Amino acid sequence: MHSFHPSIGNVKLCGVCKRPSIDHTDAATCESCPNVGKMEIHDTMLMCPTCIELERKSYADRMSASAQTTRVNEMNIALAKAHEIDNSVNVLTDLFNAETLSIVELKAAIDNDANITNKPYALASEVKARFLKNQQVIFDANQTISDAVSKQKAEQVYLNTLANQLRSEEREKLKIADINYQPGAVKAVKPATIKTKKIDKAEVKKFAAESGIPEYMIQQTCVQKNISPEDATKEILAFLAKAKAASSNIETK
Repeated sequence: MHSFHPSIGNVKLCGVCKRPSIDHTDAATCESCPNVGKMEIHDTMLMCPTCIELERKSYADRMSASAQTTRVNEMNIALAKAHEIDNSVNVLTDLFNAETLSIVELKAAIDNDANITNKPYALASEVKARFLKNQQVIFDANQTISDAVSKQKAEQVYLNTLANQLRSEEREKLKIADINYQPGAVKAVKPATIKTKKIDKAEVKKFAAESGIPEYMIQQTCVQKNISPEDATKEILAFLAKAKAASSNIETK
């Protein structure tokens, strides 16, 4: 660890690493374990020699050929699952209920497939296919609503005619006292404004190193789902575990 050099703007922080003076002494605490002593900065974190060695070994294991092949296979399974889910979307309720993979996860699957050379075009093709599929579903649903509104208007006109033939108590009982009533148009629901959380890049880097998941994938999941890097990592790992389990079930059948 370098010596402490007071910052011009803040004498309590080091001008080199922006850390307090104690981090440059034997009283420094490892940010990865409870160890106290001389520390070094490793990937923006203050770490003891033991943790640095473990981190380097973990990185080497994650970058091994077998580990990368495993990740690519898992991503390919995820991509196949995405197709299966998208093809199951037939009515409007499916759009809300189907566990469709996020575009971030779809991009990661394509990025990790060595057989795909033009990755931006492949991703655009996948997203366009999803868009057209959902566009047709939405069109059909809107047509259903339009047909129902037309039928309701016809029924209301006929009720207005019948109202003149009914006694006042009968009209009240049927709730058609106002013969000029017209059904209102369906109002579109205005989406609520969502406040996004600020993403801690140090946390993104930390969880990416621990899990082996690319930093951009964690960060984009944070943005898309408005969650912390830790929660984003858990979601991605859970998804990969689920996809792996699904693959195992398919292979055993």
